[in-house]
Amino acid sequence: MTNPKGKKSTQRAEKINFFTHKNAGSSETDRGTIQDGADEQTVGNIPLTGASQDSHENLTKAYLDEAMNAMANKLIQTWQSSIGQLSKEVQDIGNRTTHVENKLSEYATAHNDMADHMTRLEQKIEIMEARMADAEDRSRRNNLRLRGVPESIMPNDLQAYVQGLLRAYALDIPTDMFLIDRVHRVPKPRNLPDTVPRDVLLRAHYYHIKEAVLRASRNRTEPHETYTTIKILADLSAATLKRRRDFQPVTEELRRAGIRYRWGYPTKLLITKNGELNIASTPDEGARVLKAWGLLKNPSTTQASPTRRLTPEWRQASTRNKSP
Repeated sequence: MTNPKGKKSTQRAEKINFFTHKNAGSSETDRGTIQDGADEQTVGNIPLTGASQDSHENLTKAYLDEAMNAMANKLIQTWQSSIGQLSKEVQDIGNRTTHVENKLSEYATAHNDMADHMTRLEQKIEIMEARMADAEDRSRRNNLRLRGVPESIMPNDLQAYVQGLLRAYALDIPTDMFLIDRVHRVPKPRNLPDTVPRDVLLRAHYYHIKEAVLRASRNRTEPHETYTTIKILADLSAATLKRRRDFQPVTEELRRAGIRYRWGYPTKLLITKNGELNIASTPDEGARVLKAWGLLKNPSTTQASPTRRLTPEWRQASTRNKSP
């Protein structure tokens, strides 16, 4: 009966005895070991000479070179595919960015065109408002506004009361010239208390009578003894009153310096100094005149700023030339 252990030992010995070395002049085989001074190598029972060893090394090197080249080619293909996909995405983003920049440039151009158009419209509206205010003021040129007339004066008595007031201020004018077309009270602003009487509005038949009374009231240093609470004012439109209030810093400096001025139509300031007439159509022009005379050091600007224009804040990138 065969010993199983012996069979396994024989198989192990055969597996181990794959490479064997033979020493010159010796018949003994050293299983599984390589002795010093060995001059012959075998693969199994086939001896390998020096040429066979070189051929084996060349084959191994060729195999490794082929494997490395294959791996390198595969990596190159993978990188080329990834870089191509990335380049396509970058180009797509660049095209979309260029499209957005072009659209923004178109929007900025359209906005600037609208801003210029709006500036022109604002100028036209300002001219139209000035002309409308001038037309309204011309329709009121014969009117006088009396402030402080007591409410105890009944409507039926206003005509006689006003005629007596006009005669008191313009004594050198004939009595038959004091003709009044109409006289009535006007509504009072809501911000005034109830104790303040309503203004009285009258229309003189002759323009020069109205001007004479208005001039006499301005030149009078003390109020009339009979009409101490009365103020005689010109009847102006709301737009003209607003524009005159814009001139207030200029007129205050003129009064402080004792320089005479008067109002023109449409609203402008006529300043007379040393016999020379200076016309200021806007508060800024009046401030520049005062600055030239040394009366106003830091004039304030009241002119509204124009509509803001847009300027593209980017610079379109130049297209890079692709190498062939």
